Amino acid sequence: MSQRHVGIVNGNALKLGVFGANCSSGRTYAALPESWDASWDNNVKLASRAEDLGFECLIPIARWKGYGGDSNPNGCSFESLAWAAGMLAATQRLTVFCTMHVPLHHPLVAAKQMATVDHLGAGRLGVNMVCGWNEDEFRMFGVSAREHDARYAQGEEWWEIIKRLWAGGEPFDFAGTYYQLSRAEGSPRPYGETWPLMMNAGSSPAGRQFAMRYSDMHFDGVHTPEDSIERLAETKRLAREQGRAMQVWTPVGVVCRPSQRAAEAYVQYVVEHADWGALGYLADSHARDASGRTDAEGVFRRAGSGPIERRVLARGAYCAIGDPDRVVQEFARLHAAGFDGLALNFVDYLAELPYVAQELLPRLEQLGLRARLHS
Repeated sequence: MSQRHVGIVNGNALKLGVFGANCSSGRTYAALPESWDASWDNNVKLASRAEDLGFECLIPIARWKGYGGDSNPNGCSFESLAWAAGMLAATQRLTVFCTMHVPLHHPLVAAKQMATVDHLGAGRLGVNMVCGWNEDEFRMFGVSAREHDARYAQGEEWWEIIKRLWAGGEPFDFAGTYYQLSRAEGSPRPYGETWPLMMNAGSSPAGRQFAMRYSDMHFDGVHTPEDSIERLAETKRLAREQGRAMQVWTPVGVVCRPSQRAAEAYVQYVVEHADWGALGYLADSHARDASGRTDAEGVFRRAGSGPIERRVLARGAYCAIGDPDRVVQEFARLHAAGFDGLALNFVDYLAELPYVAQELLPRLEQLGLRARLHS
């Protein structure tokens, strides 16, 4: 891993990021008056507060259209690379990721764009590489989603081209299945001539194999923390056998209130206002994407299973719901299972983050999962 991102590479035992704040409603699928307003001002305020609290990173969603329904989640979203440039300019320490869809960004263009933004942030850009599943969005561009495993084959070529450009040297030809380049070159190299951290999400066998070969940070899902122990240990072991140290992160939806009863009551309120049109659209998209998969995660996605609160609050991701002690207990369970970092989302990021900071961070410090911030 690049030593530019010291907080992620050598920092707290349990790293924390903010996930999805560049999009309207974030990762919540409910029609609520307090749904996240992803204005530019709100994003800048959130980035500044997350940095002041010692969070390690911001991770955006890349969306080109919303999910429909009454609230149209993610219907308004800042393009992730331009957003990352702004967030880097507004902060001094945070790592800020961009989320790049491989089929929609030519590697020659993407390499130069990302290197430019990396200089703006003095080496704090990270790359969340998405090989693609958004068939509805791809049709807007006149692009067809490839068969599942072929997406990662294209991703390998895309990342190999970018790495060669970032390495500098003489112009090169590239004769691949998906890209054919003649005398390719590009400058500047990333800041300090070292590379941004790269993360990708992939739960299928092909996705995990891709991560083990190329990723610094792998985004993986959770059914229960305990069910993930063997899987995460295997992922890290196989990466080590290829000479690579790789972290594993997971998204987590957080509802933290002074009492367990208050947290559960709020979740019930959110579920009662679930946007079923948007949830149905998302479920159909996942089902189409998983139709060619035979692994256990593909079956899970086709079935559309999972607790309703997870689908409404966090797009199917794991949720930590309760009073501060309970939420910290859930964070500790995830860390004990092998997760190095959590990418958190809230119904209203700015309104909820102060309470999380006040109540959760000291408890995580007491457990030795995070270090106390120096004033």
